[in-house]
Amino acid sequence: MTGQVALDRTDGVATITLARPERRNALGLGFTAAMLAALDEIEADPAVGAIVLTGAGPVFCGGGDLREIMSTEATDPEAELRLVQGYNRVIARLHYSPLPVIAAVNGPGIGGGACLGMACDIALAGPRARYDFLFGRIGLSGADMGATQLLTRIVGAQRAAYLILGERSLDAEQGVAWGVFAERFAEADLLPAARDMAVGIAGRSRRATAISKLSLRRGQEMTLEAALGYEAYLQSFAFRSDEHKARLAAHLSRKGG
Repeated sequence: MTGQVALDRTDGVATITLARPERRNALGLGFTAAMLAALDEIEADPAVGAIVLTGAGPVFCGGGDLREIMSTEATDPEAELRLVQGYNRVIARLHYSPLPVIAAVNGPGIGGGACLGMACDIALAGPRARYDFLFGRIGLSGADMGATQLLTRIVGAQRAAYLILGERSLDAEQGVAWGVFAERFAEADLLPAARDMAVGIAGRSRRATAISKLSLRRGQEMTLEAALGYEAYLQSFAFRSDEHKARLAAHLSRKGG
């Protein structure tokens, strides 16, 4: 991987670390290519069953690198659009990856950094975890990189408006209360907890886990009636798999038939 991200694969878990601590792990020009390459490599590896996303140093992700991707001078609007669309592709890949993604939010996630955390399936918070929605302070929309969907679905429309329009921050304690973080951990326990959860998930059926995640993601976008039909179709597919038959036989054997 490039200097933007670091990738480790151990015990069926791929850990992606945002690796620019000297720049607060800010999203630079090379971020999209580095992240998409990491995800391509991970998803092509049949030994990987889950992903952990975290940041190096005291910050989870400082959002867009203001000095690298922005300018006080005239800029090329097409280049800016391509840049933002690239960041959006990363959000979509994390959100819809067939592998569950656990964010170990070790510090502040600012702007797009918050969206990276919210695009994951589960976010665990360290004591310094915080999401900041502050882009309005430099004349940019705070509804960026999927925030309109991701944040609203988690906390509801009114609280999303409170955070984005009010340019507010959400700390670890309030984030757990509002459902943005699933649980809060001591600093030393955060990454081990995320990895333990990921190892547990990776030890299960990759196919069944992918179906469960796909059903959860699509179910958010459907009516109940449509979700029931979608779930039934995918479950019937799982019923016919050889892996299900083998796991069922082993389970029944342990239970004595």
